[in-house]
Amino acid sequence: MIYPQATSYAIDALAFVAGLDAGTTIKTRELSEILDIPEQYLGKVMTQLVKKRYISSSKGPTGGFELAVDPEKVTLYRVIASLDSLTPLEEDCVMGLGKCSSETPCAFHERWTKFKDQVIGEAQKLTLTDLSKILLNKMRMRRNNQKLSFEEMLEPHNK
Repeated sequence: MIYPQATSYAIDALAFVAGLDAGTTIKTRELSEILDIPEQYLGKVMTQLVKKRYISSSKGPTGGFELAVDPEKVTLYRVIASLDSLTPLEEDCVMGLGKCSSETPCAFHERWTKFKDQVIGEAQKLTLTDLSKILLNKMRMRRNNQKLSFEEMLEPHNK
């Protein structure tokens, strides 16, 4: 994993909420069951997303979480950056040797740099709307016990 587990959960939660109809709320318990994320941990992640103003929350029997941003204007890169999870992606050595550079490269540095630049480029293009479609495809594939290739996950984005 390139970034922390909490960031992965936040991305999945945002992607799911972005796919809901406008004005639709979802409770932590429901989202936890759907995404298979521990409820208490997801609650903390959702609190962070509220603080970052990606989602809003309301209390009461009809309360829950709903998207607070335009899903077409928020990119994966922006979300990762706001959750302070870019450093491992942009700076850490994939071989676990700390921070390698072109001056002090590890054996995999050149290939990792090319791959990392591609990942960052895609993250700057993928919106919450795209992520919502990807998550939906991923969930469908899991439900049908099908293997999911990277290309299939990006399929909604490439159309």
